[in-house]
Amino acid sequence: MSPLAATPDVPAGEVVQALGDLVAAIGMPSFPHRLLDALRLLAGVDLCSAFLREGGDHIELIFACGDLPDVPGFTLRASHDYAQAYWRSDRQMALLAKVPAGAPVVVRRRAADIADPAYRAACYDRAKVIERVSILSPGRSSLMINGYRTAERAPFAAADVERLDVHARLLLAALRQHLCAATPLVDEAGLAGRLCALDCGLSAREAEVVAGMILGETQEGIARMKHISPATVVTYRRRAYGKLGVSNRRDLMALHRRLATGNGRVHIGGEGE
Repeated sequence: MSPLAATPDVPAGEVVQALGDLVAAIGMPSFPHRLLDALRLLAGVDLCSAFLREGGDHIELIFACGDLPDVPGFTLRASHDYAQAYWRSDRQMALLAKVPAGAPVVVRRRAADIADPAYRAACYDRAKVIERVSILSPGRSSLMINGYRTAERAPFAAADVERLDVHARLLLAALRQHLCAATPLVDEAGLAGRLCALDCGLSAREAEVVAGMILGETQEGIARMKHISPATVVTYRRRAYGKLGVSNRRDLMALHRRLATGNGRVHIGGEGE
C-alpha cells in the first residue's frame, strides 16, 4: 500500500488534503485540531490526545482535542488524569517501554479490557468511551497519539487500524516537528499540564482555569467555555493561587515566564513574599 493510500470509503484526495493541512499547521495553535481532523478521516475517532514519555517514570500531556456536548471538558480532564496517575495502569505502555526504538506500533485497547476500575471510570466510562487506538513510537523515550471512540459509534474496524498503520510514521513525524517548532506554552492543554507537573497539588480543573487566565481569558469567558458558573471559576482560581503560592495575576504571569523559559523547577511562592 502506498504512503498516501486509502480504502475505497476514504478517498485518497481527502487523505492528502488532511495530511497536508496537518503539516501546514506544525508549530501553530491549530495543530491539535488538524490532527483530530486527520484521525477522524482515517479512523473515525471522536477525540484525540498526544503524550510524550521520557524515560520510565514520567509521561507528559502534549495536548488533548475534541469535546463531547454531554460531558464538557472531558478530554482534557481525562488526559490530565491519565498523565498524572493512570498511565501506570496501562499495560500497553509498560510493554512498549521494553521494546527497542524502531517502527511505529498501532494498537487497540477496549475499555472493557482495562482491569483498573478507577482508570476505566475516569478515562473511559464517564464519557462512554468504548475503545482507544494508539500510534506509538516504542522505546523508553516515545510519543503516543491516541484516538478514542464513544458508544455512539461501532468499535474500530480492521480498515481503520490499517489506515493508521500506513500513515503512522507521517503522523508521528508531524507531531515531533510540532514539538520542536511550537511556541512554548501557548496551548491551554500543554500549559495546564506543565502547571500540574509542578507537584503542588493542582487539580486538572484548577490548572485549566489558571491556564485560561494566563492566556488572557476573563473569568466570565472561562465560565462560558467550561460550562461552569463564574463563582465556581473564582473558587478554582483561589484554590490554585494558594497552591501555586501566588497572590495576583502579576505573580501568576511571572510564574508563567519562568515555565516558558524552560525553568520547570520553579519556586512555589509569590514574588512579593
